[in-house]
Amino acid sequence: MSDGASKFLGVLGHPIGHSQSPRLFKRILSAEGRDDVAYRTFDLPNIEDFHTLTQDHPNLVGLNVTVPHKQAILSSLVRVSEEAQAVGAVNTLVKTPQGWEGHNTDVWGFQRSIQPFLANRHERALVLGTGGSAAAVHHVLAKLGIDAISVSRTGDSTKGTRALGRASIGYHEVSEWVVRHHLLVVHCTPVGMHPHDGDMVPFPTSWLTPEHLVVDLIYTPAETRLLREARGRGAAVLNGADMLRLQAEKAWEIWKTSGV
Repeated sequence: MSDGASKFLGVLGHPIGHSQSPRLFKRILSAEGRDDVAYRTFDLPNIEDFHTLTQDHPNLVGLNVTVPHKQAILSSLVRVSEEAQAVGAVNTLVKTPQGWEGHNTDVWGFQRSIQPFLANRHERALVLGTGGSAAAVHHVLAKLGIDAISVSRTGDSTKGTRALGRASIGYHEVSEWVVRHHLLVVHCTPVGMHPHDGDMVPFPTSWLTPEHLVVDLIYTPAETRLLREARGRGAAVLNGADMLRLQAEKAWEIWKTSGV
């Protein structure tokens, strides 16, 4: 690492080429006048290599964590914030003298991005996916008093979300009745992310209505196939761009507080 910076931040995931975090933090660091800090991407296929990565980059003081490591990285941390513990996933790491600490700013970002779009009718939700982002979404929906069901390709009731006390069904169980009675749909998987813009989880969009709000946490492309089909049915749609910006701002606040 060079650039004349004495401290480095970055985003960790696999694949990582889609991430807009470097662009976001370039603006944040520029606005703060922080020429001493630079932001990098780290493509890490195996989370087992996390400690080797951080040892190889001793000036690395903070990291964002994205797919697929938000849950798997927990065992590599010396401390996890109370909210991140409740979620069971982290997306922001801080280097301390004792080791790496984990936080979850996805909760902050998702809650503040979705609240302006919620109406009284959005009392039940379908959460598509069971990874770290889905865990943060479930946490927020529970705080807002919205009942949520996880939807996955297997709908395995013996693992994952069921083990965390959440109802879980498979896509094959998503009937017209289920869709019509859950007017909030939140997609939390990478399916449909660039460069696979034409892909979509097997969700029956034909049963969506203008009463629905469909949220896709993907932000590249700005409109996924899921959102395009939902909009075609008259549903309100929201992508993940605001959540990304808000969680990044919160991460920067955490890093500054830690002395970055």
